[in-house]
Amino acid sequence: MKRLSVMVLLLLLPAAVFAQAPAPATAPRAAAPAAAPRPASAAGAPGASKVAVIDMRRAMTESTDGKKAADQWVGEMTKKQTEFDKLQKEVQDLQTRLTTQTAALSETARADMTRQVDQKNTLMERMNQDAQKELGDLQQQLLAPIGAITNRILQAYAAENGFALVFDRSSEFNSILYWDDVVDVTTEIIRRVNAETAKTAKP
Repeated sequence: MKRLSVMVLLLLLPAAVFAQAPAPATAPRAAAPAAAPRPASAAGAPGASKVAVIDMRRAMTESTDGKKAADQWVGEMTKKQTEFDKLQKEVQDLQTRLTTQTAALSETARADMTRQVDQKNTLMERMNQDAQKELGDLQQQLLAPIGAITNRILQAYAAENGFALVFDRSSEFNSILYWDDVVDVTTEIIRRVNAETAKTAKP
């Protein structure tokens, strides 16, 4: 029997986090090659617009609060996976008995075991669907505040440094082919997010 899993990837995509938030001014765009970020020397050329990139996923998940949120999410996912694995083992054991003991089982016993397998398989499907939804909702709940803070700080930093565009290189839809490390603002945004959340952290 093929092993199933309730586990979903911990993508922590900014797109999901901002789903219910106002669209950020620095949201990723499907840029044409000519608009792709350039090295700092080119971006700073006379008459050129300053452009930066950020790994929004890393900015959120590597901040202090982001790491705590990720740990909490993984803990909940692990608990659900354990429950799912237990039920799946029960199904596998029943199917093994049906396969190896068919001749020794009465028709009534075989029918009863087959019914149990069907019921447990249905229960696993429902458990998987519920887990996917609950984990998705929890991810949104945990990350929405972090995403809002990160986005606000990014916008302030972009305005402060005169960046006309900030591209999210963690987005699967980005078309960025090259960027200079000098214009990657991820580490600085993480530092600023940590500094702000530390001020409001409960003692």
